[in-house]
Formats: sequence, C-alpha cells, structure tokens
Amino acid sequence: MARKNEPVYEEMRSLAPYYLTACGIYLAVMLVLFFATGYDYTLLIGAVYGCVLCVLNFLLLGKSAQKAVKRSAKSAQNYMNTMYCLRYLGLFAMLTLGALAPFINLIASVIPLFFPKILITIRALKEKKED
Repeated sequence: MARKNEPVYEEMRSLAPYYLTACGIYLAVMLVLFFATGYDYTLLIGAVYGCVLCVLNFLLLGKSAQKAVKRSAKSAQNYMNTMYCLRYLGLFAMLTLGALAPFINLIASVIPLFFPKILITIRALKEKKED
C-alpha cells in the first residue's frame, strides 16, 4: 500500500494548484469553443480525456521514478527505459483509441499532455525567483 508521504505524492500535491488552474483555463477555453463551433461536444470530451491521460501519465512517471531510485544504477536505467517505452505505448494506444472514437476530438485531447512540462518550468522559475 502506498504511503501518502512518498515523493511522488508530494510532487503531485505541489503541482496540483498549477495543474488545476491550467486545466480550468483550458476547459474554459474549450467551453467557449464549444459554443462558438455550434455545440461540438467532442471538444469538451476530448479536453477532459486529455486532462485525465495527462494526470495518469504523470503519476505513472512518478511511480516508476520512485521505484527506480531503489535499484542499482544500471538496473534503474533499464527499468526507466522500459517504463518509458511502456508508458508511451500505453499513451499512444489511448490516443489512438481516442482518435478512433467519434466523440473525442484528438487535438483537444493532445494539448493537455504538454501541461506538466510547462507547469514544472513555471513552478521552477517561481521558486527560483523566491530564492
């Protein structure tokens, strides 16, 4: 059973306000586009689908990094490479599934996948400015 004070959960908690803000703004923009495009519901479903995929991808990244730290250097590198490939294969499969589904807008579901990199950079800049 995972403890709530593990580093992956601490990192998720520290990024949560940034992520919720970014997703809120993104979903608000998608809501405006929803009305502007004549009620194209695929935009909203795609946006929510992308946000969920993003959270799962980031959580799996954190869990695999946490497990890799407990291994030797070579074993950790092999483990992270394997998990990287598996994570992106899963992500590709889920995006393919979303692309094939007529009720999910693929572009709207891909955009949130860029949020973690942007948010981590913003948080790092903010913390650097505070120091």
